[in-house]
Amino acid sequence: MIKKLVYIAFLFCIAITSAQDQTKTEVVTKVDRDLIKIGEEVKLGISVEADLGDLIIFPEQQTMGAMEVLQSYPVDSLRIADKIRLFKQYGITQFDSGDYWVPRLQVLKNNRSIQSDSVLISVREVVVDTTKQGMFPIKDSVDITDRSTLSYNWMWWLLLLIPVGIVVVLLSRKREQKTYEETLQPFEWTKYRLKLLDESGRLENREWKEYYTELTYIIRRYIDSKVYGHTLESTTGQLIKELKIAMSEKGMHITDKTLSRLEDILQKADLVKFATAGGDAISAKEDRQRTMEIINNIHQVLPPPTEEELMQDARYRRKQELKKRTRNILIGIAAAVVALGIAVGIWGYLAGFDNVKDQIFGNSQRALTEQTWLTSEYGMPPVQLNSPDILVRQDSTNLGEVFKQVASSIDEFASGNIADDFYIGVITFTIGASDPDAEIELDPKVVRDNMTIILDKMGATDILMLEDEVEIDGVKGVSLKGTYQLNDEDYEYDILMMSNRVGIDQIIITNKKDNEEDADREFGRILRERVRSSIVFPSFDDGKKKKE
Repeated sequence: MIKKLVYIAFLFCIAITSAQDQTKTEVVTKVDRDLIKIGEEVKLGISVEADLGDLIIFPEQQTMGAMEVLQSYPVDSLRIADKIRLFKQYGITQFDSGDYWVPRLQVLKNNRSIQSDSVLISVREVVVDTTKQGMFPIKDSVDITDRSTLSYNWMWWLLLLIPVGIVVVLLSRKREQKTYEETLQPFEWTKYRLKLLDESGRLENREWKEYYTELTYIIRRYIDSKVYGHTLESTTGQLIKELKIAMSEKGMHITDKTLSRLEDILQKADLVKFATAGGDAISAKEDRQRTMEIINNIHQVLPPPTEEELMQDARYRRKQELKKRTRNILIGIAAAVVALGIAVGIWGYLAGFDNVKDQIFGNSQRALTEQTWLTSEYGMPPVQLNSPDILVRQDSTNLGEVFKQVASSIDEFASGNIADDFYIGVITFTIGASDPDAEIELDPKVVRDNMTIILDKMGATDILMLEDEVEIDGVKGVSLKGTYQLNDEDYEYDILMMSNRVGIDQIIITNKKDNEEDADREFGRILRERVRSSIVFPSFDDGKKKKE
C-alpha cells in the first residue's frame, strides 16, 4: 500500500514538472535589462507559441505591480513550420529607487489562461551635479493636427428633445394661480362669494365671528373696487363718511335707508368680531339679504364704465385668448410628440429597431451594401473587381521601399482613405525580370513587414496582422488579415498580394469594425467578402483572367 502511494506521488510530481515545463515553453518572459536608473524604460517582452488558429490575447494594463507602463508596443509574429510565435513588448519604468518585482501576467490562449514569469528589476537613483550639467533652452511648442471627426447625429436627438423639453418644463413649472374668482367682474364676484358663504355651513355651526367677517369683507371689497378705493383699511365711521363724499363726487345717489342699513351691518359686525357679541341665525340671514340689497342699490346707480375700464377689460380678454391659444399649441405639440413616439415604436416593432435606427441616424456601411455596385479594371496588367464606386487614380503611391526599388511601373487606385468607414485600394506594378517565363515568388515575412510599414505610414496604430500563403485559380500570393486602430476607432482589413509573371497586384480592403451581435448586420465583413469574391486576377497561361 505504501509503495503504491509513493508511486502515485512520484507520478504526480512528474506531471506537475511537465506542466511547468510546457508553460515555460509556451510563454517566455524577457527584459532587455534588469538594472536601470529612475525613469528609464525597460522593455519587457512576452512571447507565446501557438497554432495558426489559436486566439491569443495579451494583457493591457496601466501598471504591472509597482512598475508603470509607459507604452504598449504592437504585437509581432514569427511563423515556424506549422506553429506561430507571437511577441508582445511593454515599456515599463519606476520613478522611485529600489528593487521591484514584475508580477506574473495573465495571457489568454483560446479558452484558458497561461502566465508569464515574474521578473526582478532594480532601480537606482540618478546622481546629478548641477555645476557640471549642461543647461538647454525650453523647446518650442509643437502644433498637433486635430484629427477628430464631427458627428451630427446629436442634432436628431436635439430636434426630438426640444419639444419634449418645452412640454415638460411648461407642465412641471409652477403655474400662475389664476382662480375662477379672479376672472369675475366685481358684481359677479360678490354674488359668487355670497353663494359660497351660504354653502359654508357657518350659520348652522354658529360661527358668528367668521360669518360676519366674510360678510363685511364682501361688502367692503365691492365698494373698494367700484366707489371708494380705501374701504378695506377704513373704520366703519370713516367708510360711511368717505362713501357719501365719493358718491356725491361721482353723481351717485342712494337712499338714506340703504346707507343706514349698511352702517348697521358694519357696526353689528364690529361688535361680533371685536366685542365678542353673540348673534342668532334669523338676524344673520336678514343681514345677508340686506347686504345683497345694498350691493344691488349701489350697482344700479353706478355710472357707465369709462373708456379706460373698457380697454382694461379688452386687454384682459386678449390675454385670456392668448393663454388659451398657447395652451392649445402646447397640447398639439405634446400630442405630436406622443404620436411620433408611438409611430416610431410601431415602425420599430414591424421593421426591427435596428433597421429603424439605420434609417433615422444613417448607416454608411449598410447603404454601401444596398446601392448598385460597379465593375471595372484597374492597373496593368489589369485587376477586375466590383466596388460601390469607381476607384480614383492616386498621385502618390503607398508601396513599401522593398517593392519600389524593383518596380518598373506603378499604378494605384483608391476610394477615399483608410480612415473612412470602408476603403478599397488597388496597386499594380510590373517588375523587369531576366526570365519572362519565371514566376515571382513572394516571401510572406517580407510581405507582412512591407504592409506593416505601409499601414503605419498611413496613420494606423496597434496593427495586428496574420499572414497566410494562398493560391487562387493558379495565381499564388500572400493573404493578410487583422485589425488596426486609427483616430481611436477599430478597423478590420483584408490584404491580398498576388504575383504573376510580369508583376504584383496589391489589394487592400478595410472597414470600420462591426460591433453588432447579429451576424447579418456585420456590414463591414459583408462588404469585404463581396469585394474579395469579385476579384479577377490576370493570368498569362491561357490569355484569360482568373477569378477567386
